[in-house]
Amino acid sequence: MPIHHSQLTIHSMHRFFLFAGFLLSSLLTNAQTVTIGSLEDNDLRSKQLLGQYDSSVSFTVRPLVQYQKTDWKHPQFKVLPFTLIQQYNTHHPYGWNDGAMMATKGYQAMIQGGVFASYGPLEVQLMPELVYAANPSYESNGTYGSNAGGAYQKIFPGQSSIKVSAGPVSLGLSSQNLWWGSGIHSSLLMSNNAPGFIHGFFGSKKPARTPIGDFEWQLIGAKLTADDSRAYENFNLKPASLHKDWRYLSAYVISYHPKWVPGLFVGMTRALQRYKQEIKLSGTSFLNQYIPVLTKAFQKQNAQADDTMRTDQLASFFVRWVLPKAKAEFYVEWGYNDYNQNVRDYLMAPTHSAAHIVGFKKIVNLRKESYLDFGFEMTRMSQSPDYIIREAGNWYAHGEIQQGYTQENQILGAGAGLGCNVQSLKTTLVNGWKQLGVLIERVDRDPQYHAEKWNDISIGIMPQVKYRNMIFSGIFQFINSGNYMWEKDMNRFNLHSRVFVRYLFE
Repeated sequence: MPIHHSQLTIHSMHRFFLFAGFLLSSLLTNAQTVTIGSLEDNDLRSKQLLGQYDSSVSFTVRPLVQYQKTDWKHPQFKVLPFTLIQQYNTHHPYGWNDGAMMATKGYQAMIQGGVFASYGPLEVQLMPELVYAANPSYESNGTYGSNAGGAYQKIFPGQSSIKVSAGPVSLGLSSQNLWWGSGIHSSLLMSNNAPGFIHGFFGSKKPARTPIGDFEWQLIGAKLTADDSRAYENFNLKPASLHKDWRYLSAYVISYHPKWVPGLFVGMTRALQRYKQEIKLSGTSFLNQYIPVLTKAFQKQNAQADDTMRTDQLASFFVRWVLPKAKAEFYVEWGYNDYNQNVRDYLMAPTHSAAHIVGFKKIVNLRKESYLDFGFEMTRMSQSPDYIIREAGNWYAHGEIQQGYTQENQILGAGAGLGCNVQSLKTTLVNGWKQLGVLIERVDRDPQYHAEKWNDISIGIMPQVKYRNMIFSGIFQFINSGNYMWEKDMNRFNLHSRVFVRYLFE
């Protein structure tokens, strides 16, 4: 029986309305991002090991997104938690993963607060950050530290964003901190060590399901800035007068969860930056100019010419393997701060210009809602022994991009310091909102470039309690700095404290 044109039209309209219904159903949720380093951000990873959170989420592409059912026809509005973070170092700068806060001695504070609103696919979050630091001078020498120059205060756009979402995909503009990779205490390419930077993005807001598994990703184009009135973390807290242009960062992360291997997440990150005036360095097309991280080769095309280009790039590969029955996970990130000559070069000298993070996390149930959260992480950023015959330079420092891999003078990746190696052992007793943790940490500061070895060995206490709508948490670290500033027998004691006070409006 022949099919008439009217029947084709009806069938086409039916398929269209089915698709439209599916799309509209995906918009019945609004998605509020979870701030990197917040209480929720730290708690959700443990909940996943306990089987209380979506097992398809990799925790390698953050910030995470929390969903709640809404009526897409009506606007939604929410007052975000108000947070006061106070930090104090008694002798010299210490601490990382503190966002817009500075590396400084003495007292400093940061205030966060704002609102979230959504209407249909449109979501807007305004969450500025105000930072104040007393910023007094501290003991320094020709190798480390500087005269700080007095009080500092600044307002940052903070954890703000505007985006349009449909299904698992989001597109927008943001200044939120990002965290890429499998690490918990550190990340090689993207963490909350520096202030958030303004960036356009295209990415997943939740795992995208496919026949071969789930994918998460972020692709960004960003503006990186510097402040010559302040010291640089990647110059051992020394000031510098550098190239005045801002830098353009093109970067991505992609994570893959194979359908056939539950709990396994593999992925990679890559970042490429150059000065604003040299955006056209790679050619005339939009893709080459503004998304060069997708078009530039992973090996040198012309070794001599490539080494003189005013371009800096880093890349890393990561694995996170969750073992739900054991309530445990193991993770690795391996990265390079420069590209090699060819595939043979990568195979023959795999540690050249490399850094890595290795860690694991284990949860032991006790009774009712209480459990023990145990974790260990090791980060190595000092050069491998092959630097003796082939110098690679320290991570986050670069000859052509003078500011290195920084935002507002702070390292975008692992923030322990230039060329540092870190070992962190943490145990936390959790009973609902009540927590008490112990952190033992060792920081080996740039051992390859100094005859005297500067080691920070610390023990810290991490309490958390809740009273009505207020949550109090913090860390108090007692640090012994042996051979401080790489000077023999110069031992110094430092107390590092960071206290969070958070008020929940609902």
